[in-house]
Amino acid sequence: MQTKTTIPAAPDHAPGSIRVAVIGAGLAGASCGRGLRYADAQVTVFERSRHVGGRMATRLATWADDAGIGQSATFDHGAQSFTAVRPRFRAFMARAVAEGRAVRWQPLVHSSRSVASERCFVPTPTTPALCGHLLAEATLHLERTVRRLQRAADGAWYVVSDGAPLAGPFRYVVLAVPPAQAAVLLAGHEDRWAAALMAKRMEACWTLMAVTDDVDWPWDAAEPDRGPLAWVARNDRVPARGAPQGCAVWTAHATAEWSAARLEAEPGAIALELQAALRAQLPIAGSNGRPLRWHHASAHRWSHAGPAFDCDDSFDSGDALWNEALGLGVCGDWLGGGGVEGAWHSGDELADAMAASFERPGAARHAAATLQPHSSSVSSADDHLVTG
Repeated sequence: MQTKTTIPAAPDHAPGSIRVAVIGAGLAGASCGRGLRYADAQVTVFERSRHVGGRMATRLATWADDAGIGQSATFDHGAQSFTAVRPRFRAFMARAVAEGRAVRWQPLVHSSRSVASERCFVPTPTTPALCGHLLAEATLHLERTVRRLQRAADGAWYVVSDGAPLAGPFRYVVLAVPPAQAAVLLAGHEDRWAAALMAKRMEACWTLMAVTDDVDWPWDAAEPDRGPLAWVARNDRVPARGAPQGCAVWTAHATAEWSAARLEAEPGAIALELQAALRAQLPIAGSNGRPLRWHHASAHRWSHAGPAFDCDDSFDSGDALWNEALGLGVCGDWLGGGGVEGAWHSGDELADAMAASFERPGAARHAAATLQPHSSSVSSADDHLVTG
């Protein structure tokens, strides 16, 4: 008996004919963008800062030593390292390690409860480089703050940003930004989502970046049980990082409560307070036996450091939001369970849902129709238009 072989139908769209705008170049947006490129979409990314990565960030500091010679150090002042639990993210990070884009690390972490050593991953050569790799095939617009989205009568999307011409048309839009920012862009297009996201609370975090003389400190990181600091790490012990000879490089995150109480404080004042808190965690003398000297100290505020899980969700959102009729999606760590893995997973899940819609009958014809230039009939969020 012959077995009939069914050959899947080829997509009815040409590669690159489906245009997608992604707002936000953190890991969620980068993960979604890469997934959409695999689905032959043409991806354009808009990012408000000067760099990709979002909270996967690396900062460079410079200073002059006693001899007047310039020195420098880098700080992973966002997500320094992370674990991989879910199978797809584990597979993604295994490929990153194999390609030399990340390394495995098992830091020694001290807390009041125990001294633990948990296997995790560190991107190389810098933390945001992982996002840069994912966005390598996308069109990237940095320092472009998106103010609103406009939707034409035929369903085409346009992006309005500061100091730039109207960008578009796009068939689909992805919002990979903190919930309050996403809510503003959603208003007038998906009001139910906008209201729910405005209720989602993100916690702030002040971060200290400091360089001291080298000290005898046996751990790679610590979780203090009192005071303003929640996490202290020797950044120069992170794989592929380092420090000037005779120095120790520190990254320290304040608690959410302490940070919230000082949200609008000056960074210089915050740096002094956190420097005093870090000093209390360190020996009074450096490894050279002399009183500990500080070579650099600065502070950075993360206004949206991570989701607050003590607030009620306004709806059962899943790992991402997707409205196929509007061609509108939302992703972020705050939807995917928090942290680096949550951000990647949310973006990946959204890309899968969108790619599935690309294959449905009529999707390509609709996409092609929305790619025709428009000189008029563009409506803004304030016009409360629904679908074309």
